[in-house]
Amino acid sequence: MRLFWMKNKVLIATLAAVLVLGAAFWGGLRLFEGDRMQDAFIRTSAAEAEATANATAGPGAAGQTEASPAPTVMPAELVSDDILNTEWKYKGIFPRITHIYSYQAKTWKEGDAVDDALADAARKKAKDVYYLLFNVGGENHDFTTAAVTRYVDEAGCRENVLRLTGKGNSFACVLTEKDLNLLIADNARFPATAAIREKEDAKEVAEYLGATLGQGVENMGGSQDRTGRWMERFFGFELSDGRWITLSYTMNTLCGIQVHQDKYSMQEGVCFQADIRHSPEVVHLVAEQNFVQGSPNEPAEGDMTVDKVALLYRAFLSAANGRAAERRDAEGKTLAELDYSLKDWEITYFLDKSGYRENFYRIHKDGLVDMDIAAKSGYIVHATCNGLYNPDDDLKLINIPYDDMGGVEYLHYVKYVAEQTFGKEALRTVDVNAVYDGNFCTIDAYMMDGRWYEFCFEGGQLMEIQHYAAERCGIMGWGADSLYVNTITGEEFYQEY
Repeated sequence: MRLFWMKNKVLIATLAAVLVLGAAFWGGLRLFEGDRMQDAFIRTSAAEAEATANATAGPGAAGQTEASPAPTVMPAELVSDDILNTEWKYKGIFPRITHIYSYQAKTWKEGDAVDDALADAARKKAKDVYYLLFNVGGENHDFTTAAVTRYVDEAGCRENVLRLTGKGNSFACVLTEKDLNLLIADNARFPATAAIREKEDAKEVAEYLGATLGQGVENMGGSQDRTGRWMERFFGFELSDGRWITLSYTMNTLCGIQVHQDKYSMQEGVCFQADIRHSPEVVHLVAEQNFVQGSPNEPAEGDMTVDKVALLYRAFLSAANGRAAERRDAEGKTLAELDYSLKDWEITYFLDKSGYRENFYRIHKDGLVDMDIAAKSGYIVHATCNGLYNPDDDLKLINIPYDDMGGVEYLHYVKYVAEQTFGKEALRTVDVNAVYDGNFCTIDAYMMDGRWYEFCFEGGQLMEIQHYAAERCGIMGWGADSLYVNTITGEEFYQEY
């Protein structure tokens, strides 16, 4: 799997320096902003009344020895959009109100323009949501000018929605088109408050949605500043009708509400059950692996013969490990110790009974490589290697120091191996993936048909090749190992990383 992206050690050092400086600056800015906003914004009616009473009660009141002037009531300034990262939060159709990476279907498309009557009704509904649940008055949002956009799911698994966006991204709200039911609302601008009141807020939201609170409650965490003060908090609450809601807080103030169809939707931060992508209670593999051993001398129609598989294997090994005769001469090994020829017992043929994978050949070459090769397409499903390296001067990686790992030498080696194994026309590009832990490097080879391989090195020696069926595929091996079905909707999808 992918660990992290970097090009070389110089980039690592540069990136690390930038991150350290950026973290120090941002941490200081957040701390400064937090203190400034707390001083300026945290004004409740109770606090003001208490301060005023203390100031007018005379000397000695409330423990004071002399009268203090009443604090100046600060205007309802707005939390900075920069702190709330609205550009990231509002990038998708559904605003992100928590730190959960929630799935958003690629099958959404912008629909026809919304007619005036429906747009006005949606704006009125959004205004009610923000007035009743966020306690936001007209001084912060002009709902009459909110943009209203219709979105339609081409897959037909999700109902049409209307997205309302306030001027300057001051808020974003998504409603169902049919009934104008609330799905998600985020309030980017608001005066901060003094104390969080999640249970009271949850009760109000539940009543607004025509339900009461159930028994389930989940504290979903949040983020803190360097003093340990909570800057953001997230909570999940069960409703009496089986739905769940998520409440999002910034500076103790309710700023986000999301309505989920069930608990699994809440846990993945999505509104629709069709968007559940990971819950094992809902999402299953379309087809489990089911292989039985066959005869390599009787391949199925369209499958490669043993001779063709052996040729592909030798092409790979000769490129990745150098030619057998040259390695024997260089290392003083015997034919028995370094033999690329396959014996009958070193290759096994398996037949796919799942209907979703290919038949394949498994090669077990003791001391060199274990490799599964797809019988029709000829791609390497997986390979475990025993420290392979090519001794040629322009391909040898074992003497390259860690600081230079992932450089042009590694790219050249992977390009050479991929082209020699699959053909030059099959390879699209190679790129460095990661350099890590003082001795490891991974290089990715992207193929023309969309699949890609990750070459894993330790100390300049090839240790493993991982195959992924598509560029954003989340599980290595067979493509069908990433093909899942949402059992609620019946929608099939490839799970991504």
